[in-house]
Amino acid sequence: MNKGPHDNEIESAEQEALPLHRLLARAIAAVDGDMEEAFVVFGLPKLWALTSPEARRHVLLLAAWEARDATAAELESPTSAGQYAWAFTQYASSWASSTRGNSDAFCAGPHSARHAASSLAFDRDDLLLSLQTALLLASRAATPEGRP
Repeated sequence: MNKGPHDNEIESAEQEALPLHRLLARAIAAVDGDMEEAFVVFGLPKLWALTSPEARRHVLLLAAWEARDATAAELESPTSAGQYAWAFTQYASSWASSTRGNSDAFCAGPHSARHAASSLAFDRDDLLLSLQTALLLASRAATPEGRP
C-alpha cells in the first residue's frame, strides 16, 4: 500500500515527537514541575523552536492524550497554557470515551483539538505558550503508552 504525503507527514512528526515528548516529561519531573527551571536547565525554549511545528502539534496532542484523566485542579492555572492544557485534556478524554480509538487516532484525526493544537504549534510568535502547555500536560501525563 502506498503512503500519501499526509501519511508521511504524520509518520515524520511522530518520529520527531516521541523522543521530545519523553524528554519534556523527564525534564519537568526532574525539576519538580518548575517550568522556568526546566527552561534553563534543559534549554527547552531553543529545542522547542528548532522542532518542526508538526512535531510540536504531535507532542501537544500526545501529552493531552496521556493527561486525559487529569482533573481541573491538577491543571489549574490562570495562564493561557493552563487553559489550553485543560481544553486539550477534555478533548482527549471525550475522544477516549467514544469508540474512535487510541492515541494514534487522536493525534492524527481531523478534530477540533488537532486544529487548536495546530494553531498553537505553528504560531512562531507564541512558542513559549505552546511549550508551557506541553510541559503542563507532560507534568500530568501518565507514562507514555507502550513507549519505553
